[in-house]
Amino acid sequence: MNRRTIRAGCLLFVLAAASAFAGAARGADGEWSQCGPGFRMPARPASETKAGGDPEAVGLSADDGEIVEGGVSVFTGNVQAERGARQLRTDRLTYTADGETFDARGNVRFWDEGLYVAGGQARSENSMAEITVESDSFYMIEERHGHGEAARITLSGGERLIANDATYTTCNPGDADWRITAGQVEFDRAGEVGTVRNMWLEFMGQRVFYMPWMSFPLGDRRKTGFLTPTYGIGGSRGVELTAPYYFNLAPDRDATLTARTMSERGVQAIGEFRFLSRAYGSGRVEAQLLPSDAKTGEDRAAFGFTHGHRWSSRWSTDTRVEWASDAEYFEDLGTNLAQSSRTHLPRRFDTRYSGDGWNALFRFQDFLTLDRTVPPAHRPYATLPRLLVRTALPERNRALNFGATAELAYFEQRARTTGVRMDLRPSVAWPFRTSGAFVVPKVALHFTQYALDRAEDDAYTEEAPSRWAPSFSLDSGVFLERPVTLRGLSLTHTIEPRLYYLHVPFRRQDDLPVFDTGRYSFSFAQLFREDRFSGRDRLGDADQVALALTSRLLDDRGGELARASVGRIHYFRDRRVTLDAMEGPETAHGSDIVAEAEARLARRWRVRAGFQYDADTGRTARNTIGMRYRPDGRRVVNATYRRVRDAGPEEAVEQADLSFAWPVGRDWRAVGRWNFALNEEENRTLEAFGGLEYQSCCWGLRLVARRFLSGGRDGYSNGVFLQLELTGLTGVGHDADAFLERSIPGYEDEFR
Repeated sequence: MNRRTIRAGCLLFVLAAASAFAGAARGADGEWSQCGPGFRMPARPASETKAGGDPEAVGLSADDGEIVEGGVSVFTGNVQAERGARQLRTDRLTYTADGETFDARGNVRFWDEGLYVAGGQARSENSMAEITVESDSFYMIEERHGHGEAARITLSGGERLIANDATYTTCNPGDADWRITAGQVEFDRAGEVGTVRNMWLEFMGQRVFYMPWMSFPLGDRRKTGFLTPTYGIGGSRGVELTAPYYFNLAPDRDATLTARTMSERGVQAIGEFRFLSRAYGSGRVEAQLLPSDAKTGEDRAAFGFTHGHRWSSRWSTDTRVEWASDAEYFEDLGTNLAQSSRTHLPRRFDTRYSGDGWNALFRFQDFLTLDRTVPPAHRPYATLPRLLVRTALPERNRALNFGATAELAYFEQRARTTGVRMDLRPSVAWPFRTSGAFVVPKVALHFTQYALDRAEDDAYTEEAPSRWAPSFSLDSGVFLERPVTLRGLSLTHTIEPRLYYLHVPFRRQDDLPVFDTGRYSFSFAQLFREDRFSGRDRLGDADQVALALTSRLLDDRGGELARASVGRIHYFRDRRVTLDAMEGPETAHGSDIVAEAEARLARRWRVRAGFQYDADTGRTARNTIGMRYRPDGRRVVNATYRRVRDAGPEEAVEQADLSFAWPVGRDWRAVGRWNFALNEEENRTLEAFGGLEYQSCCWGLRLVARRFLSGGRDGYSNGVFLQLELTGLTGVGHDADAFLERSIPGYEDEFR
């Protein structure tokens, strides 16, 4: 579970009561739309005094007034006193010239910017610079829909509020599902610090939490103290509770120490240190330790370090190092639900340079394979180091454009052939572009040289093999458009045919190792690539032409309402270059037909589809179709079907994915997802969850139950997420909102 980043000095709930008085605005009426008309600050009456434009002057008005002995004046009937933005209304007011004090009795009402206080009596010092309201005082804080009652409320100079025997809530008056009560609450706006003494949280009329004393920051100022604890229930961890403690070390440094208790595992310690500096960049160090896991009996740990910094306008560095004690660490103990599928942890250091028209990357990279059962020969290579230099010149139309890419890398792997690889790819192009068409011929030279170390099972006969080959490509296209009218809308319809020719002569490459090269998955974008292989260990031979057609519907602002594309490659000869020497050549005369389409209908529907069709066998190799219906922020439904049929049935993938968030009443909303494998080999649920959300005027609740295929020792894992949000205050529980945003496309958090 991720900790909530609420900068507070308490274990639970009182944070936003402070920021309410600090003016950390919640927003306009839309933030409290479910509260209806129940919360309205009484309108400030029009001024009837003669204070004029002087903000320090005090104005008085009343139906009747008299002067008593000793400089004392008594005003009665609709009494109004004003000083700047402050206004006091009462039935009776006694003014003492000596000390400039006001004593108000009967129907006392006081307004300041964003604040309203009422009570039975009040006393003001220094001509309303300080005012104390007593006798069943009531206050409202407009910015955060906050209000409460107190035996006594003291306001000093507009910067400090002290409420004794006080309550606070953001619910409508008379309908407080939750509130805090405290012996004393003090808000210091100047110091941006709040203090609460003898505090209870009440929920549905029941006291649920107590703190004898606490201080907390107002607004966004950070402060050392406890963060909001989180809890949850998981299949392999049991009931768990985390209690994070935050250290505000300096303006550019902080740390968090967390105790995480798991009923099925034990107590885990998690430490995090963060820094942000103009001189040294930003970074994070995290360490986790679980001594003697109750299930495995082993000590388990993890470590992570990231750092990035731009040293100048041209130089920057980036570092990432991760480590874990065992292959199941993230599956069993990961705090992020997306971590359970990690198989390799990166260790990388990058240095980047941006020059005038060129850039460079210098990289050291290795991977930690978590699964120790993976044979060493099947683990990824380390690059120690890799230097990549490439040009980055702006394209000049109707002129020669020169470009080049150069790479030098050393590949290290204990169980396989290692060595140095140098690759050079200079090129020259002459683009011809107009507003309605383009033609871009390009010639390139590909040269790769190796210096190999010998291995015990070395299958390569040469220590310094090399390969070179020229290539020629011609990319061309036409943009045709016409105005159309559809259902009264003025639209633009485009037709965009494209032709891409590529020629690369065959070069035998069986004597070259494969360090970091793979084959791209075939897609519409693959029609226009210069090479069907990623990496530099193979250069695909080609004599082919790709034909494609794209059509769009654009609105009057140029926005894309619909798009459809289809294309295919025609091969003039067999492709003989393969990754493995045991593979035979590819003899098909044409590639699969690939198509993709996307449409936005009536601003509510969005449909996406794609397919890959093998014309020789008459079979569909891949197809995907997805639909989203989202009429507003509260309602969304997603449905996706995906099917992939590659080399054989064992590699087939067929899945259906349904997700939704839909109201089931004014205050309730159901959420859920079902991801199911339809192919015969699996035919099982990959992930399923369902839950309910409730939101009233001032609080909300999420309850989500999840079951998913973890792929580890336990097969399926289960989890229950419970999150309580007190609107305008804080929340407690698992970050179910972040999980739902990741899992349901188009989901919108109603609690924000």
